[in-house]
Amino acid sequence: MADLSDLRAVPAARARLDAQELDLIDRARREGATWGEIADALGLRSRQAAEQRRLRLVAAVGAGEQGPDAYGESLARLRKAALELHRRVGADRRWDRRFTRAVLVRETLSAVPHAAGGALFALAQAVIADLAEVVLPAPTAAAVERLRVALAEASPKD
Repeated sequence: MADLSDLRAVPAARARLDAQELDLIDRARREGATWGEIADALGLRSRQAAEQRRLRLVAAVGAGEQGPDAYGESLARLRKAALELHRRVGADRRWDRRFTRAVLVRETLSAVPHAAGGALFALAQAVIADLAEVVLPAPTAAAVERLRVALAEASPKD
């Protein structure tokens, strides 16, 4: 008879792998990989299949959470800070020409309103990393700092 404790461990292992795969896909995109390249790496037939896989992973990672209050108020503050930065970026007519990864930052922030908790953390981390060396107008820089603080407060403590 099979060891049922091993079977019980499968859903948690699957959830960890889904989160890891999502993180790797997002990291590859941030580093400039095309959807076609990601599809090849995953053994998928098309860029559309890779994009659909990412969407499935976002849903799967989000479904593993206990709902919007799983991280408490710190998640709400993180989302609020990310949305504020998204509004500032959207209002800046010159944003897409400000620096090399400006368009990617704008597109990353556009995913914030519907991002599940784990994905929201990843999005905020990606935006902060992309903006680390960029000189921004004071109001936008202040919004980035508020996002950085909110991320630090929402991050699990060791």
